[in-house]
Amino acid sequence: MKKIIIAIIAVALPLMMQAQREGLLSRKAPKGKSDMSVYTAKGAIPEEAGKVVFKDVIAAPGKNKEDIFNKVAQWANLRYQPNSMMGEDYRDENFFKNIEFSTVKEANKQSGKIECQGAEELIFSVKPLAKSFTQAFYLLDLGVSDGKVEFMLHTLSFNVDQGEGEFIRMAAEEWITDVNCLNKKGELKRTNGKFRIKTIDLVNELKKEISESINQ
Repeated sequence: MKKIIIAIIAVALPLMMQAQREGLLSRKAPKGKSDMSVYTAKGAIPEEAGKVVFKDVIAAPGKNKEDIFNKVAQWANLRYQPNSMMGEDYRDENFFKNIEFSTVKEANKQSGKIECQGAEELIFSVKPLAKSFTQAFYLLDLGVSDGKVEFMLHTLSFNVDQGEGEFIRMAAEEWITDVNCLNKKGELKRTNGKFRIKTIDLVNELKKEISESINQ
């Protein structure tokens, strides 16, 4: 009997060790499930002259300026419609809500410039009958030309909950930059780290939506 038990342990032990390395039995999620490097990397929140500015170029090979402009303008008018939302309520993982200040400020076909004013909720977590969230405000400048869209998101700030229904406006420069948001170990601080995560996710999502709108 003892020999059988020893044999079982001999077979199971390597499997358990492998499972632990892969995260199956450990408290840490499997590799790739909780990779925070995209959020903790230095410079993940880019700065220019002390201001938080996200810049990128969204390629649209083979597309002309007019076609790109029409599609991106249509996207912008839907995306930045004031007091609009998507999803049944905030418990829906795809829930999205603009507040009244959201709008398209300019859409000039001749110059190819589209300027959007973002004003929306970013939800951190949802519990029964409650949600943890912020309101984010920013400007999004899009420059359309043949084969591309120049993307620039700037003038970003947040309404930070102070408790008891009170909020204070915090500029991105003093809230989500490396110096303000990362501790000495290079980890996200508990208070404002979630703002940094949601900002990076928002920027990536906007670029994705613009790219998809062009290639519809």
